[in-house]
Amino acid sequence: MRFLQDVETRMERLSSSLWALLRPSGGERVEVVGMLRRECEAKAVIVGWGRTVVPNSFVLELPADSYARLEEEADAVGERLASEVRRHAAERHYSFAGPVAVRLRPPRDGEEPSRYRIHSSITPRP
Repeated sequence: MRFLQDVETRMERLSSSLWALLRPSGGERVEVVGMLRRECEAKAVIVGWGRTVVPNSFVLELPADSYARLEEEADAVGERLASEVRRHAAERHYSFAGPVAVRLRPPRDGEEPSRYRIHSSITPRP
């Protein structure tokens, strides 16, 4: 029982950490999950009757200082966000070309985002 309480406490802390880091200066809560859902909608590809394929590979690019604070928990946060993408796809009857993955990373192009940037692609199974 103690193990489950520890897991639950860690997940609450991960969620709190993510939302705290992704809050704009005005104090409004940024809806990262909503942005991932919109990314699916915007890049959906109809491949046949009743079959729509959406992105399955996402990169959430964070400001360097935010990523540094979240780096230890990046994999767990990414998996939680991927779970939300899978749930959304199931509700809309979307398909994926491969496994769903959400990776967090610091900026690589020298242009640091003020809050975050989302990149997505449809990546087939290896």
